Amino acid sequence: MFAASRSRSRWIAGAFLICALTWFAGLEYRGLFTPDEGRYADIAREMLDSNDWVTPRLNGIKYLEKPPLQYWATAGAYAVLGVDEWTARLWPAYTGFLGIALMAFAGFRLAPRSPWLPTALMAAGCWGYFLGGQFLTLDMGLTFFLTVAMLSFVLSRRPDVSPSAERSWMILAWAAVACAALSKGIVGIVIPGLALLVYIAVERDVSLLRRLHWVPGLCVFGAIVLPWFILVQQRNPEFFHFFFIREHFERFLLPNHHRPGPWWYFVPVLLIGLWPWTPSIPAALARAWRAPAQPGFKLDRFLAIWAGVVVVFFSASHSKLPGYVLPAVPAILLLFARHYPYLSERLRRAPAVACIASGLVLTILAAALPALSALLSWTEFNAEYSIWLLAGGLTLSAAGFAALQLLRRSRQEASLAVVGLGSLLAVQIALSGTHVLDEHYSSERLVEAVAGEKKQFPREPPFYSVASFDQSVPFYLGRPVTLVGSKDELAPGIAAEPGKYVASIEEFLGRWDGHGEAFAIMTPRLYEKLRQQGLPGRVLARDTRRIIVARR
Repeated sequence: MFAASRSRSRWIAGAFLICALTWFAGLEYRGLFTPDEGRYADIAREMLDSNDWVTPRLNGIKYLEKPPLQYWATAGAYAVLGVDEWTARLWPAYTGFLGIALMAFAGFRLAPRSPWLPTALMAAGCWGYFLGGQFLTLDMGLTFFLTVAMLSFVLSRRPDVSPSAERSWMILAWAAVACAALSKGIVGIVIPGLALLVYIAVERDVSLLRRLHWVPGLCVFGAIVLPWFILVQQRNPEFFHFFFIREHFERFLLPNHHRPGPWWYFVPVLLIGLWPWTPSIPAALARAWRAPAQPGFKLDRFLAIWAGVVVVFFSASHSKLPGYVLPAVPAILLLFARHYPYLSERLRRAPAVACIASGLVLTILAAALPALSALLSWTEFNAEYSIWLLAGGLTLSAAGFAALQLLRRSRQEASLAVVGLGSLLAVQIALSGTHVLDEHYSSERLVEAVAGEKKQFPREPPFYSVASFDQSVPFYLGRPVTLVGSKDELAPGIAAEPGKYVASIEEFLGRWDGHGEAFAIMTPRLYEKLRQQGLPGRVLARDTRRIIVARR
C-alpha cells in the first residue's frame, strides 16, 4: 500500500513538473505583440521608471482605462528579475498556473473521489485557458481572483465547515473580489454579485445573504480597493468620469469602442477555447443541472450559474473580445471533472478522439500552409511556421492515441492526464512558433537592429512616431516616443497633456528640420512620400511595416 502511495505521489509530482516546465517555457521566446502586450508591458515599465505607482502611463501619457494591480505586479517583476518579455508575461502566466493548482485543491476538497488531479491538467491543456496565461492581457489575473472568490465562497458552504473556517473563507472571498476589482475594474464585483443573486433567485435561498460576513468582508474589501481609487482621483480629476462612465457603462451599453460582435459571439470562442474537452462538456453540464436536488448549498448549480452569468453578461455587452469569457472556464472545467466519470464510454473517449482529429487538421494545415499563404497573401505565415504547426499537430494526435490505449486498460485518470499534458505541449509548440510572426506584430527585431539586444536607446534626442503608433515600440526602446498625427487610444490622455503630442505631419516636418539629432518611425509608404518631399535623414532599420529614420 505504501509503495503504491509513493508511486502515485511520484506520478503526481512528475505530472505537475512537466506541466510547469511546459507552461512557462515559451514566455521569452516570442516578441511582445501589439497592441495589448506592448501596452501592458510598457505601462509597468514606465511605472517603475517614474516611481509613480498611482497614475498609469502609456508612452508617457496618462492611461486611466484600467486599475493598476497587474501593473504593480509586473513592475515588481521588472525590479527583481529585469525588464524582458518573460517578466512582462510573468503575471498572467503565474496567476494562470496558480489557478491550475487552485482547481486541483478545490476539486480534492469538494469531491475527493472525483478525478481532482486531472481537473488541473484539464485546465492546463484547455486551449483558451492556456492561451490566456501566455499572452499579456488583464484577463487571466481577473480570472484568477474571481476563481479564488468563487471557490472560497463554495468552500465556506460545505456542510462540515466550522464557524471560524466559514468566516475565514468568506473574508478570503471578499479580498479576492477586491483584487479582481483592482485588476480590471467593477466587472470584478459585478460577476460574483450577479452569480450570487441569480443563484439565490433560482434556489430561493435568501439565507445566503446572512452568511456573507458583511462587516469584516467590507472592511477588507475597502482596505484593499479604496486607497488607490481615492489617490488616483485626487491626482487626476478627470478619472471618475473617464473610468466609471466611459470605460464601464458606455463600453457596456454603447458601440463606441469598436469591438462589436453578435449575441452568439462567444459560442465559437468557447467551442474552440474549451478544446479538447468541448465534445464531452455539454453532456456533463446537462447532467450537473439535472442532478437530484440535495438539501443545503447546491454546488453544481452554483458553478453552472457562475459560468452562465459570465457568458450572458459579456454577450449582452457592446464591447466583446475573446478573453472576456475566460472567468467562466474554471467553473465549467470543475463541473466537467466532477461529472466526467459518470458519462458514457463514448463521451469519455471524446476528448482523446478530439485530440486525434484536431492534430490531423493541424498536420494537413501545416502541409497546405505554404500554398495557402501564397494564394491568400498571408505573407506573415511563411513555410517556417509550417514546421511548428506540424510538430504541434503530431504531438496532439500522439497524445490522443495514447489516451485511448489507457482508456482501453481502464486507466481513466491517466488517460485524462495524457490528454491534458499532450494538448498543453502541442499548443505550446504551435504558439512558440509564432515567433516567426514577430516582424509583423512586434517591433522587437526592428528596435534591436538599432538599439542592440540590450534595448538601451538614448532618452535625450526626440523620437517621433509619425501617423501611426505601434504600442510595443516604447517598451523595446525603453523610452516614450512623440506621437504625430495619430492619437490612437491615447486621445483622453493627450487631452489632459496636449504638450506631448504633435498634431500634424507639417508641424513634425518643421520640428524635424530644426533638430540636430532626432529619430522617427513610420510606414515605408509614408517615408517614401516624405523623402520625395525632401525629408532629410537616413534609414537605420526597416521591416515590412515600419522604417526607423535618423535625422543625420
